[in-house]
Amino acid sequence: MNNKEIIINPSKSKKISYVVVFALVALVYLTMMKFNWITRELGIGLIVFCACVSLYFLYSLYFPKAALIVNQEGIKEKAIRGKGLIAWNKISEVYICIVPKKKYDMYFLGIKYRNDENDKRKIKFKGKVNECIGDVVLTLDELEMEPYEIYNNIQKYYSKFIKR
Repeated sequence: MNNKEIIINPSKSKKISYVVVFALVALVYLTMMKFNWITRELGIGLIVFCACVSLYFLYSLYFPKAALIVNQEGIKEKAIRGKGLIAWNKISEVYICIVPKKKYDMYFLGIKYRNDENDKRKIKFKGKVNECIGDVVLTLDELEMEPYEIYNNIQKYYSKFIKR
């Protein structure tokens, strides 16, 4: 069994689309400012904001940070609001959950904790999602790897760490 980490980066295509969209919005604001449809101060502020966001996504495209890391210690999400490390000894089950939407389905990696009365890390969800998603939810839609490929890699490399 291979003991190296599985490192999954955010999707590059999504970041490229964000760069393009914010650059186009900055050009729209520049045009609006040129034709005096918005005030000069507001236009400059909006252009600077859109340019900065576009540059941020461009920077993160060239210097990516891992969004999900799976290693011998457990599963770690390193997104903006990262869940931190979820140790294998706390996990009872890992599974894929699909939440259907009108245009596309959203994929989540659901993680259920072991029943431990000392553990207070329960997350409550509203609506129908509560029934199908576990204690921790990691969004898989904006990652480089396909959701089922991520799940299979987790199961293949680290099933020995999940104690039933």
